[in-house]
Amino acid sequence: MIQADLSSLPLCLNRGTAFVIFAVAIFIVAAHTAIAVMAAPRTSLSPRTKSVIPFVIAAFLASWLALAIIVGDGANFPIPLESRRSASGLVALIPFLVTVIALFASKSLRAINAAMPSAWLIAVQTYRVAGIMFVFPFLTYGLLPAGFGWPAGIGDAITGIFAPVVALMVARNLPNAFKWAVAWNLFGTLDLIVASATALYFEARVLSIYPLNLVPLFLGPPIGILTHIYSLRTLVVTKTA
Repeated sequence: MIQADLSSLPLCLNRGTAFVIFAVAIFIVAAHTAIAVMAAPRTSLSPRTKSVIPFVIAAFLASWLALAIIVGDGANFPIPLESRRSASGLVALIPFLVTVIALFASKSLRAINAAMPSAWLIAVQTYRVAGIMFVFPFLTYGLLPAGFGWPAGIGDAITGIFAPVVALMVARNLPNAFKWAVAWNLFGTLDLIVASATALYFEARVLSIYPLNLVPLFLGPPIGILTHIYSLRTLVVTKTA
């Protein structure tokens, strides 16, 4: 029987995984802001726009994370169950769609994205190695179904392990680096899609418990797939330039 609570998890592992989740979430906001800040001077945008866009990106990501925490933390921010389910879907999906649409609708954002060295958007996903926590401790302690835990944990770990390797290949413009980068992005995206599908199919209820629910609300598929989309566009723009 798969438990829908964290009571069987030793306190040190409970606190440790919570620390990793919060650290990764904060890292994501900081890293993507830093990438935008470093890319802005490489564009031909006006000085004002170069300053504003990174600030907007930082505020947007921080607000998204804040909403995920408010919706996810039922103890400190009580919301009726049905309302929480609806809000969770909106928090995960709406910011994702807004950011994808903005990439193709905003000339300024496209310029910032094109100025981002491809290696940066690949290397930033090294944090995906943290996904191994789905195997240990959550699967190991019977908190996740194997049908979700194994593919999600191993897929994330592989994506994270190869991120710096592929990023280095791209940075050094090694032979077939473009093909490797595209393949890595597609694998990472597929991993997140499979993780989402198996979580629903095998009813991984523990993913609804805070702070683990920050994974489906923010730092898992939403930000991960979004980063892959931005990375693929940067690769194509750089290749065709």
